[in-house]
Amino acid sequence: MSGADMAEARLDLAAFVDDLDEGQFADLWDAAQSRKCFEKYGARTIEGLLDKWGHAPLCPDCGSTTPRLDGKAPNGTKRYRCRECGCRFSALTGTIFADAKLPLHKIMRIVEVMCHNASLRLIELVAEVSHGTAFLWRHKVFSTIDSWQDKVMLSGRVWIDEMYFNDTDLLHDLGRKPRRGLSKDLICVVVAIDAFKNVLVVVSENGKPSTRRINAALEGHIKPGSTIVHDCEKAHNSLVKKLKLVDERYKANTADPVYLMQMALVNNLCSWIRRYVGRFSCMRSANLQSYLNWFVYLFRVHRDEEKWPVEERVVRHLALSNSTHLRKW
Repeated sequence: MSGADMAEARLDLAAFVDDLDEGQFADLWDAAQSRKCFEKYGARTIEGLLDKWGHAPLCPDCGSTTPRLDGKAPNGTKRYRCRECGCRFSALTGTIFADAKLPLHKIMRIVEVMCHNASLRLIELVAEVSHGTAFLWRHKVFSTIDSWQDKVMLSGRVWIDEMYFNDTDLLHDLGRKPRRGLSKDLICVVVAIDAFKNVLVVVSENGKPSTRRINAALEGHIKPGSTIVHDCEKAHNSLVKKLKLVDERYKANTADPVYLMQMALVNNLCSWIRRYVGRFSCMRSANLQSYLNWFVYLFRVHRDEEKWPVEERVVRHLALSNSTHLRKW
């Protein structure tokens, strides 16, 4: 086709679009977005996405993984019947997509924006959804990685530190006067990273960390015999003895270049976390761990970005996840 013919075709297409009424234009827009979704993720529907990644239907009652097909729902979604207990369920049961009212292409837009740690307002604008819908889907996605840090294991040279955030649930009490120092008004977050860039970020209790809390946060996540690099916090001593760690300590002093150099990795990580959390100014303190779980998950995904594109890997994770315990936010 010549340049003139292409220009004429574009004018004809523009005229066609201009003649559409509001409903027809919305249908055309949805069709175009659905095609883009198919080209990028290989599916136009939620069920198609689950099929692409080989999601195995799971009985919600007994957990059996060998159901048989049992017709289709009115919307075309496959239905299954459990061979063990007779429970009838759909292909979407037990996933974050169950009862979803959004088309797949809008859900994928929400996920894409979340991969860049965007605010709810940006999710609303990009995906063209309401504030409530953006909030709901953010926490649906969060629910799939609630236990993701449980399997994190740090080894070799491991840096640990603590950082603190204001407990907004307490500070919202207008009659409460904030306390100075490391008081109970501050939430303690235990941070650890090893030389392989494996990361662990765990919310502890309010106030200065204790031996018990440090052990609870880190004991099951550091390989015995590793080298622990820290800032002489006394609460770390019990962990060193329990796991027979090599103790490498540097007194916290921002005027000491040796301390700054040796603790740079974990200090930088704490700075990244603080900037990340700062984007969500209206977050409830009770939800802080879920936001940190998402940070750690994306940190790992971005670390391996050259092997597997970020958005595709996140979408695969969502398609294969059985999130049956969605919280009431």
